[in-house]
Amino acid sequence: METRHSLNVTGNGTSSGGVFKDIKIVGDAQFQGSVDCMSFRCTGTARVSGDLKSTSFGLSGNLDMDGDLDTGKATVNGRLEVGGNVKAQEIKSNGETTIRGHVAGEQIQMEGTFHIKGRCEAETLGIKGMFRIGGLVTADLVHIGMHSRCTAHEIGGERIEVRRAEGTMLKKLIGSFFLPADFYEGTLDAETIEGDDVYVEYTNAKVVRGKHVTLGPGCRIQQVEYTHEFHNEAGSTVAEAIKTGHGLE
Repeated sequence: METRHSLNVTGNGTSSGGVFKDIKIVGDAQFQGSVDCMSFRCTGTARVSGDLKSTSFGLSGNLDMDGDLDTGKATVNGRLEVGGNVKAQEIKSNGETTIRGHVAGEQIQMEGTFHIKGRCEAETLGIKGMFRIGGLVTADLVHIGMHSRCTAHEIGGERIEVRRAEGTMLKKLIGSFFLPADFYEGTLDAETIEGDDVYVEYTNAKVVRGKHVTLGPGCRIQQVEYTHEFHNEAGSTVAEAIKTGHGLE
């Protein structure tokens, strides 16, 4: 049976990577290869030139990775950049996150600014902040709170709720006032949004499709397709609304 030893880095440290029990970083650490550990804790700055696999993952600071992140529970407070994919049972992220691959998890809660180049898949997905997601966003329950101008290619789920978030969180994060006056007003651009129960506001989309579809204020939708009910509560712009027979029970 493989023996695992813990690694503690205080100050500056370098490792070639490998298999460990627990990794604890307080300071600055460089891993020149992939890492496999039980728990990974970083308070400070770290770089992994490869993949990172762990049972639990905690970051308070900055982490750059070239490969994939595979963990059970991930808690992020700070800046995380992953060159590959992220897979976790539970993800809680607050700060700035960049994922160049896909994200998959059971429970995902993200707040701050983030960019996911590929897909984002979960059972329950909560997003609050400014984001760009290049692929499909899918979950049983999708709750989105928008700060500033957000984009997602497609959104799918059983219950989907898209709302403009309140507060000045984004302004504090970016710290810049040399931007258009409406920069911090949350909007979403998407190709397609599809679910059983759908509520969207301040959203621009080609197609919104569902059993029960409700539009709040500020929407511009080219086509709404619904099987049961459609409500346009605030007089949003809809080019075409079609009631279809598919899915009627």
